[in-house]
Amino acid sequence: MAATIDWIGVGLACLVLLVVLVLAGMVLRRRLIARGEPMALVALARGEDGWKLGMTRLTTHDVQWFALVGLGLRPRWVWVRGDLDLGSPEPVAGNRPIAIVDPVQVDCQAGGRSFRIAVARGDYTALRSWSESAPPGRGVNVA
Repeated sequence: MAATIDWIGVGLACLVLLVVLVLAGMVLRRRLIARGEPMALVALARGEDGWKLGMTRLTTHDVQWFALVGLGLRPRWVWVRGDLDLGSPEPVAGNRPIAIVDPVQVDCQAGGRSFRIAVARGDYTALRSWSESAPPGRGVNVA
């Protein structure tokens, strides 16, 4: 007798393998994006209909925003330190972004463009401190 193949089992095994590969890819992408720098979840407002969830990386000179889901390793938005103006945090009005604990919304300006972000309250404090401090090497020779 010829051996029969259990196609349902093969299909389930392929599905499980696909899920594992996607999760491993997401973890690897996040590690490649982070490059040892601090990361935070930050959502960008999409008009009045919701939020686009992403990750930010704080570098010495800028904040880089990456879409949470995707294959790219380049930031979609870059906000330069000193050019980024953060408003006061307010409770999120309307739909709250998923995956962000205790979010606040903040009106921002950078490069002549206005936009709104939602970020966890603690991450807002870190972002605000970063934006208000001088980058390393600035003001070293101040007497």
